[in-house]
Amino acid sequence: MANRGSAQRPNSQTQAKICQYKLVLLGESAVGKSSLVLRFVKGQFHEYQESTIGAAFLTQTVCLSDTTVKFEIWDTAGQERYHSLAPMYYRGAQAAIIVYDITNMDSFGRAKIWVKELQRQASPNIVIALAGNKADLANSRAVEADEAQAYADENGLLFKETSAKTAKNVNDIFIEIAEKLPKNEQVSGAGASTQGRRLVESEGSQKAAGNCCK
Repeated sequence: MANRGSAQRPNSQTQAKICQYKLVLLGESAVGKSSLVLRFVKGQFHEYQESTIGAAFLTQTVCLSDTTVKFEIWDTAGQERYHSLAPMYYRGAQAAIIVYDITNMDSFGRAKIWVKELQRQASPNIVIALAGNKADLANSRAVEADEAQAYADENGLLFKETSAKTAKNVNDIFIEIAEKLPKNEQVSGAGASTQGRRLVESEGSQKAAGNCCK
């Protein structure tokens, strides 16, 4: 049985399909959205991350067994003054990660508001994942994992507790999204943009088993 998210080198008869998707990150300020993206794309973590202004754009590629998935990632600002800009970034997105801080109950409540907004205004088939970030601070948690899992199950969301600091579940949440997305957004060409480095090239990243392209 092949590993989840594993890549198989295509032979001369079968070329892996390349699919491209827009993914947006939403959540309160300081929950670690930018740190999650930095860990996923570059395998890095900075203890002090400056707040995002407006939104930041990055790309990264995930290789499944028969499909290469290229994510175009929009990391949005969490400050309230930028909320009105959010629809511009999640409009047309095929996937979203809504991030909260497991040590901050208010951020979990705000995440629920984002879920309702996406369910009401985003694409009807959008894949939504809920990320309880800062899992490395579990001793100070305010939101229980069981509570978040139950909420995710009730609303049809993917759910992981993540840590951008230790890399816990960071790759996994993107891989699960890649696996759930419909593979009909094929793009031409033999490879995706190199602006975002493939997981196998991300120095210092904690790679999921077999999750790489060659």
